[in-house]
Amino acid sequence: MTVRKVASASPNELVVTVDADADAMPGLRDVSLRGAVLQKALPVYRTIDYLKVTPETSLSHLGGIKYGKGYEQFAAQGWSSGADGKPGTADDFVVRTVDADWKLDEFRTVTYDDDVSYVGKIDNAGFFTPGEEGPNPARHFMRNNYGEVWVVATARSEKDKFGKPLAARAYLVTTVPAYKRWDQPEVSQ
Repeated sequence: MTVRKVASASPNELVVTVDADADAMPGLRDVSLRGAVLQKALPVYRTIDYLKVTPETSLSHLGGIKYGKGYEQFAAQGWSSGADGKPGTADDFVVRTVDADWKLDEFRTVTYDDDVSYVGKIDNAGFFTPGEEGPNPARHFMRNNYGEVWVVATARSEKDKFGKPLAARAYLVTTVPAYKRWDQPEVSQ
């Protein structure tokens, strides 16, 4: 590893351009400056090998009419398969957050339940906003807007070895509001 250029330096931040040898093994490297060491701070990698959506499993709750909504922020992380080149092993590491397109897909639990149309919406930044609480006349049996969906991230620029965009998904349950009742009046004040 060779520091090629110091882009900026301040008491709280140092931005540098670093060159890695072509045969450098993938992995996380320690960074040291004047005796201070930041362990595993610099990822050395050839490509982003796969994505993970975080959190991998999450719980959101409906709201907006009488109760507050339980929002959820998702992120697409680009991972290296590490020195062994095999995904899902102990030497894998996060490279960086990846720009991704976001969507919700149906998690099939009940035939024709179409949860993806009712649980809420996800925006271009991976921010999930749940639907409103209460019975929904548009749903079969006037069910609430609860349900289970996949949160899917598709990388905008990172591709696999076949040239297809990298993608990953996470499991999201959207449930009824967080009902709270305080038995002691002084606690609720």
